[in-house]
Amino acid sequence: MSDSITKWHEMQEEKTYIYESPDKGETVTRRPFGSGVQEREVIKRPIVSEGHLKQAYQILIDYPVEAILEAARIAKNS
Repeated sequence: MSDSITKWHEMQEEKTYIYESPDKGETVTRRPFGSGVQEREVIKRPIVSEGHLKQAYQILIDYPVEAILEAARIAKNS
């Protein structure tokens, strides 16, 4: 079996989600990989893992707010 087919099967088994936003992040939807748009659900923001949440708090501790806001602006525009 090819690598791409194997990966597709893994994503089906692991309940991988596709995240989409029609308005540059104001509204975020998600749907299971391989499903149609009729199965999408609206969420406020993508679900963040516990590890990423801890990293975000560490960033808030380590850097001034101005630097964080500038980094967010750069990330949003790239």
